Amino acid sequence: VDGIDLDFGCTTTSIEEAILNQNMIASAQKVIVLADSTKFNKKGFGKICDVTHIHHIITDANIDRELMNELKGRGIEITIVE
Repeated sequence: VDGIDLDFGCTTTSIEEAILNQNMIASAQKVIVLADSTKFNKKGFGKICDVTHIHHIITDANIDRELMNELKGRGIEITIVE
């Protein structure tokens, strides 16, 4: 993803990539997002999905703690990678 926004969801800069990701999500049992901390609170052009579709996020230690707690509160598992 190029952007993760709590209200708008996951986005990318490419409509084609967004459509491909939507199709993958539709057939997936679990949605895992890999995104560094700079991607949070940003929006790209092509919407992939709402945050409610995400089961797990893998990111770096620079994620805002308040944002991380909000995501966890929504039932999303967070893994911090150093």
